[in-house]
Amino acid sequence: MYGTEGQNLTLAAVGDALVTRKFSMYEDPQFRTLIDEIRGADVSFANLEVLLHDYEEGYPASQSGGTYMRAPPWIADELEWAGFDLFAAATNHVGDFSHGGMIATMEALEERNLAYAGLGRNLASARAPTFIDTPAGRVALIAACTTITPGSIAGQQRPDMHGRPGLSPLRLETRYTVPESVSESLRDLSQKLGLEAAKERRERLGFPVPGEDTDGFTLMNVGGETEIEFEIGDQYGIHRAVNEDDAAAIHRQIAAARKQADWVIVSLHAHEGTGAFFNDDSVPEFLESFAHDCIDTGADTFVGHGPHVLRGIEIYDDAPIFYSLGNFFMQNETVTRLPAEIYGRYDLDPARSLPADLFDKRVQDADDNQIGFLSKQSFWESVLAVCDFEDGQLATVRLYPLDLGYEEPRPRRGRPVIADGDAADRILASLRDLSEPYGTTIESHDGYGEIAMR
Repeated sequence: MYGTEGQNLTLAAVGDALVTRKFSMYEDPQFRTLIDEIRGADVSFANLEVLLHDYEEGYPASQSGGTYMRAPPWIADELEWAGFDLFAAATNHVGDFSHGGMIATMEALEERNLAYAGLGRNLASARAPTFIDTPAGRVALIAACTTITPGSIAGQQRPDMHGRPGLSPLRLETRYTVPESVSESLRDLSQKLGLEAAKERRERLGFPVPGEDTDGFTLMNVGGETEIEFEIGDQYGIHRAVNEDDAAAIHRQIAAARKQADWVIVSLHAHEGTGAFFNDDSVPEFLESFAHDCIDTGADTFVGHGPHVLRGIEIYDDAPIFYSLGNFFMQNETVTRLPAEIYGRYDLDPARSLPADLFDKRVQDADDNQIGFLSKQSFWESVLAVCDFEDGQLATVRLYPLDLGYEEPRPRRGRPVIADGDAADRILASLRDLSEPYGTTIESHDGYGEIAMR
């Protein structure tokens, strides 16, 4: 644990803010209680999973992170009103409206003096920590993303060439373990398809050859731009590891921030689960080991988000690790404009269809049955985590269950309120089960859960 001795801090943290509508006018008590908790903290963190622009600053990319996530720039004012002052901005949606959307988002935050990390005008600025000064001390945030869409990684600056706007990446390297007999079959398949001959020709022409620097076998696609790496083992398996260069770059930023701030927070946006799963409550091994490494390097708190559901909580070396805090806002169903490409993916007329048509198709099948991730109640339930540090040490973590209105109609759901009754019990029970493998005990109190440090 690294917090500055003698310093006290209250940190409020939530997960994904997919927010597209004004919310400051609501007065219902369960919402206002939530806002009071956020405002009452010394520093409040959210993952900003929307781009802030007016559809004029950038062009829609050919591939998005799902829904093309855009919100009016005044959404930043709403989040500031709610008490948030620290934002992660490295997500799979940063490239949805190309570089113009990225620049507009950064400008909207900068005009309001809101601190953000993980997105920058070049790789160095995307990697760098952001700092915020509070009465409880100086707080640093470093943010990165593993779920990366094409063209969204920030570019390195050179003396003779600009960098490229984008996110701070933590790329993943995936290897598939197969028995030796299967590996031999894959080699034979590659030979018969002509892919091995294509590799040889690439080598003669001086181009990189997939798999030339690995011990296993690499199956190359026809274009040669992507590849699947196989290694021989006793059992079938999928193994993901973080890119060592990316991890080292992030760790350097953590170590530097440790010297410049009283408190250091690390944020990671990761949709990946175990094996081939994503957007579920499983925690992949690479995420656990990376979070541990961040704490070992100097972070006081690790905040994960991305899969849109809750994942377990671990207390590692007296530091809280939130593997995912789920959704804070979930308002992707009320985005006002979408590009032609996304309508075509759902067999809708790109020239005549409207967003409501697309969202209808994404949540209902031909027999009006609910389908897709929005039909799962777990996507509409999450927590607000409030961490109390005393004398530089973690004292308690309070967990306020949040209800985003799963059963509400589309115009009303997606806004969080403090859950009560059966909903609160269900959310805390689920989080208790998810955290139990880490030895984390969550005690129930009146309206919230609590992790007390021994």
